[in-house]
Amino acid sequence: MNTLFSLATIALIVVGSVYALYILYFLRGLSRLRGGRNDRKFSVAVIVAARNEERYIEQCVRSLLNQDYPRDKFSIVVVDDESTDNTAKIVEQLSNEYPNLRLLHAEGNRPAVSPKINALEKGIRNTSSELIFTTDADCFVGPQWISSLVKCFDDIVGVVSGVTIFKKTENISPLLFGFQYLDFFSQTACGAGAIGMNAVNNCNGSNMAFRRSAFEAVGGYAEISHVNSGSDSLLAQRILAATPWRMNFVYTPESHVTTLPLASWMEVLHQRMRWAGSTPNYRWTALIFLVASFFFYLLLFLFLPASLMYPSTMFAVLIIFFIKILLDDLIITKFTKMTDIKGLKKYFLISELIHVPFILLAAIGSLTRKFEWKQRHMKRTIEQTV
Repeated sequence: MNTLFSLATIALIVVGSVYALYILYFLRGLSRLRGGRNDRKFSVAVIVAARNEERYIEQCVRSLLNQDYPRDKFSIVVVDDESTDNTAKIVEQLSNEYPNLRLLHAEGNRPAVSPKINALEKGIRNTSSELIFTTDADCFVGPQWISSLVKCFDDIVGVVSGVTIFKKTENISPLLFGFQYLDFFSQTACGAGAIGMNAVNNCNGSNMAFRRSAFEAVGGYAEISHVNSGSDSLLAQRILAATPWRMNFVYTPESHVTTLPLASWMEVLHQRMRWAGSTPNYRWTALIFLVASFFFYLLLFLFLPASLMYPSTMFAVLIIFFIKILLDDLIITKFTKMTDIKGLKKYFLISELIHVPFILLAAIGSLTRKFEWKQRHMKRTIEQTV
């Protein structure tokens, strides 16, 4: 038993060291991010896949229409993903007022194609713009959103990702709001740091843009169409791996996209299960960090109670956990200053305590259970969708 415990201690130190090195790597990457200098007015198509978003779709669309970008240079395409509410009707009414807004309907039941990718492909196929922007139907943007992302597309950039922030709502507890905001923000910080090092860890389709030529160069979503989540990160990884294009990250306040938090812990868990389900499809460069993080969290979770049996190891485990907290604090502090986002740090310590068991539950759940999203029950790949 002592031998097994010693081996587990060594494993904890090893995966903890990998985690620490990656966080330092991301910190260096954040320092290397630079603003864009492009002044060319590309043609832009904003694609919004929408399913049962009647509560938010009008606010989303109106924010997209209210851009300072030349009106003849951008269009908005909302693709209704088999909504059972008034989402399509609301967009159709708005399209009668605004000529650069279109409503399309995604064809259902395409074999081996996830619903989200199916809707995005429908929108992309029906546009011809040089740049494709994506955001979600429950998000809204500021008037400089398009222009701030276009500015990043200089001659070597094929993909741009940005920050998504959360707006506090009355029907949510401060703890739930702070945890999901900080968890999402920390993932974005790591993703931005990787981009600063010319790599892709993760990015989010709620605030993303890419060149049509880069999209077509990798065959679009063809090789990842069966994956029910993570199409944004997987697409960006493929573009950087298979083309000369590089990626940029925009973090200025005018580029931020705002969304609303989920209202229950179960919804957040299902969302994280959906995100975790895509990670086996990531490229090895990103997968190393994710796998090391999982085993680091798992061993930390198991060691804290187990060390009660071996008091001599308690101090070492607490030191390792303290180093994790310190590293997480460093990257979050740096990224909050870069993005000019205030008020998140007050949720930090309590979120650190919740984060390890919650992420473990989501990761394990993504492998063993279906998750629910937009009134659909899914597993990681479309072959398993019911």
